[in-house]
Amino acid sequence: MLTRVNKVLIGKDINRDAQVVPGATLATITLSTGLADGEVVVLDKYKKVLAAGATVSDSDTIYVCQATSKTFNYTNEPGTAVTGAREVLMSDPIQGKNVRSFKSEAFTVKAEQTAAVDLTGLTPVAGTEYLIRVIYKDMEEYPSQFTQTYRHIATAADAVAIDTFGASLIAKVNAHSGRRVQASYDNGSDVLTLTGLEIPSCCTALTDLEKFRMVHFEVRFLYVDSDGNWQTMPSTVTTVTYAGPTFGSGNWEQIRDLEREAQPYIGVSNFTQFPVILPTMATTVDSYYDLIVIEHDREYLSPGINSYQKTPITLVLALATAVDGVNAGTQAADILGQLNPWMNSAGFASITI
Repeated sequence: MLTRVNKVLIGKDINRDAQVVPGATLATITLSTGLADGEVVVLDKYKKVLAAGATVSDSDTIYVCQATSKTFNYTNEPGTAVTGAREVLMSDPIQGKNVRSFKSEAFTVKAEQTAAVDLTGLTPVAGTEYLIRVIYKDMEEYPSQFTQTYRHIATAADAVAIDTFGASLIAKVNAHSGRRVQASYDNGSDVLTLTGLEIPSCCTALTDLEKFRMVHFEVRFLYVDSDGNWQTMPSTVTTVTYAGPTFGSGNWEQIRDLEREAQPYIGVSNFTQFPVILPTMATTVDSYYDLIVIEHDREYLSPGINSYQKTPITLVLALATAVDGVNAGTQAADILGQLNPWMNSAGFASITI
């Protein structure tokens, strides 16, 4: 039997090719003068380009097609040589009667967590040791057990000026090459701010081993008393205000993870071979993506019970957008021009991105 299938198609922020016109066949638009790398188009049940405004009565089934960067040459049945045909990825057939949901989600930028330590009420005492203890909560293996501690013994200059003390603290933090936060200090408000850093093992490249995650932490501002014990600074002296982390939506790391998780459904099932043979990723590092998600059922003939069954399928369509979150090309508008009327006729409201 089939289980839930997730498929991901990724488009670039480009203009629609002039040859991609209503009724054009897949054989025509996949030629070198047709679909461009990263171009996405909606097809009807005959795998011809769906006309904008077409409804379920025009075609009860549609497909979504993504052109890849790979091309090939072949000779067709009449003996005509075709050069530079574009390889495409195809969604499962989407039947209007079996669509469950039709949604969109615009790109939302991620934001690292911050912790603002207000030192306004603190008067450093020369010779007293102060500590910033960062407790990390995003380490799945050691939740709340992995910490980094930064120490500073206040000088006479620190006791005179809180700004000097703040500068000394951030110097301690930022001098640590293995830190997971970056420190900054505002002389005007006397606030020391710690900001999470990107995790290199999951935010660097398409080949990162780990899934996308963000630094999540708590801060303890401490001092050492005359008996050598650590003491928490009273809230009347210092306060900590947290913000984030905000994971956002459509950041390239998230789309990379979605694409990677969907690879087994296009035949990539051997992840033990070394080096692992993988197709070229369509995600682009540092790009931003709007999302269209179609959940639907697919009917199939089950050999076990000799009857038609349904399996749930999720199609994620990720469309690259410009840095400011606005589509520079026409592709997104063209796709919605095809999908919205068809989905309206299937009983779903139009979406925007």
